[in-house]
Amino acid sequence: MAKPTQAHLERIISKNDPIEERQKTLSQMQYYMGAKLVEVRVNPQKVTYRWSIENQENRQICKLSAFWGESQRQLLSGESPLSGKELTSCAGANASGGLDKATQLCGFGSDTAAFQTKLKEAAEELEIPLESFKQLLA
Repeated sequence: MAKPTQAHLERIISKNDPIEERQKTLSQMQYYMGAKLVEVRVNPQKVTYRWSIENQENRQICKLSAFWGESQRQLLSGESPLSGKELTSCAGANASGGLDKATQLCGFGSDTAAFQTKLKEAAEELEIPLESFKQLLA
């Protein structure tokens, strides 16, 4: 049986909760993911982490994914870029890391031009204002 090379953790957060409470939940997710990785003998320091956040009415679905081994290599290679809703969720959640990091985490390797084009197309298709991604599309 093949060993897993990725893990995912999801939480639903109310947008009505104070920002401190929401940040605490996200920090707890990171801690819990690290603890689980140690438990299965994966070094949390050598893993690539990717966030995605899906907004729904008065709540957010936050997902933390960890990639190592073959999954990490594939993610960082640009072989399997995200598209549509998955792309916009990932790009928005990882924008604070900058254009290069968001490009990589969204599966585009180092091809920032392709990332920006696909992100713009996905945002327009999903009717998401481009201002939401201004730091990635500038």
